[in-house]
Amino acid sequence: MTFLFDIFSTDNSKKIYSSDFDKALRSVSSISSEERKYLNEVFKSDLTDGLSKYELKKRIEKLRYNTNDPIDSGEVDQIKRKLLGELQK
Repeated sequence: MTFLFDIFSTDNSKKIYSSDFDKALRSVSSISSEERKYLNEVFKSDLTDGLSKYELKKRIEKLRYNTNDPIDSGEVDQIKRKLLGELQK
């Protein structure tokens, strides 16, 4: 039910772009510069046109289940909170 609420109740017109994305990642102290580079590369094509809150949530959840990346689930949660917070500004 909350999934449907998120889709219909959020303003998906606000988007995050690569410069704000990178700035937000730099403020998450638990991720290394290598992890930040990895995330910038993974999200590069998505950030060209910007990511809405819904798209960002969906894309970040994919990170949680990718066992081949250097990001652990705790870091995924921190990244998610930080990036979604950027969209609230």
